[in-house]
Amino acid sequence: MTLEADISCLRQVPLFRSLPLPRLKLVALMGEKLHFEPGTQIISEGETPEGVFVVLQGDLEISHGGANGDGPRLPLHTGSLVGDVPLLSGRSYVGAVTARTAVVALRLPKDLFFELLETIPDFSLALTRDLASRLYRLADRTLHAEKVH
Repeated sequence: MTLEADISCLRQVPLFRSLPLPRLKLVALMGEKLHFEPGTQIISEGETPEGVFVVLQGDLEISHGGANGDGPRLPLHTGSLVGDVPLLSGRSYVGAVTARTAVVALRLPKDLFFELLETIPDFSLALTRDLASRLYRLADRTLHAEKVH
């Protein structure tokens, strides 16, 4: 992908839509573009986050293996953000992240991520809304998945 294509992909992610073009270019240039083949483990469970991944293309999966590797799985798709929660909470990853398809991701170093949060109020608000939306979906799924006997 070219710089223009990277910027176009970032514009598709709600979190980055409000960024002014110069900041968006900075994110695209300072981010490390990575390619992963299907089945590649990108992040290990318990790993300490060093940045945030923006999925530009492809599908990922967060899993918690258990003894048989048959534990819960959470699918993530193009436009997803990975690593923001453990980075913001100062914790390690609660599961392994694996590419389900060919994936192109932009890894934003934690310093750049925090700079965006500190200097661009619209970015901070967009991240807050994104986190709240994910929390709401998780609570909804958890509450409605439980069976009352």
